[in-house]
Amino acid sequence: QPGEEAEVVAAATPFYVEAGGEVSDTGVIRLAQRDALFRVEEVYRPIPGLIVHVGKVIDGTLALGDEVLLEVDNVRRGDIRRNHTGTHILHKELRTQLGSHVTQAGSLVAPDRLRFDFSHGEPLSEEQLASIEAGINQAIAANYPVKINHMDQQEAISQGAMALFGEKYGDIVRTISIGDDLGPDAYSFELCGGLHVEETNDIGMFKFVSESAVAAGTRRVEAVTGRAAQELVS
Repeated sequence: QPGEEAEVVAAATPFYVEAGGEVSDTGVIRLAQRDALFRVEEVYRPIPGLIVHVGKVIDGTLALGDEVLLEVDNVRRGDIRRNHTGTHILHKELRTQLGSHVTQAGSLVAPDRLRFDFSHGEPLSEEQLASIEAGINQAIAANYPVKINHMDQQEAISQGAMALFGEKYGDIVRTISIGDDLGPDAYSFELCGGLHVEETNDIGMFKFVSESAVAAGTRRVEAVTGRAAQELVS
């Protein structure tokens, strides 16, 4: 009934479930047979193969067996895509400019910002942050294609693909290559199951917001891309 909170399961769904630091999609579920609207506020996977949409009935009623249309909030998803591809470019530039000791120690990819924790023993100076930010924006402006490929996990890792912190991988993995080449010859090459832009110029702009310590030997940066970055500099 209208106003009631519920969990909805459909036969299939386009909604992304939180994984690898990337937050879940939001959106709506509409009824095909009559006027009804369910707002999806969260999505989770309690067991493999089962995706549950959590939210509230806004209008009309829902019943078991209803035929539904699931619609993702694509504006919000676009912001998430920009931040996720921006995170991969950030990881690449940190390793290029600070050294190969830099590895991911945690991340958050949300529509309004990205957060990235990485191994490094000292604070980053303003000059270092400015140089890294410039390198990231140069990669964005280069308009590199972002390519998705599936390959054997061991083969991908042996070719140099970066495996992200906290992610669980199967025998066949999804890889994200940023650049004109695929795999180890690409600008960036990582294992990742998340959402990304098609070309780096879709990100628009990257701006650091903060840099801090998380623990001994671990630093944290927060940044914005796209619309949020433009608002920050305007």
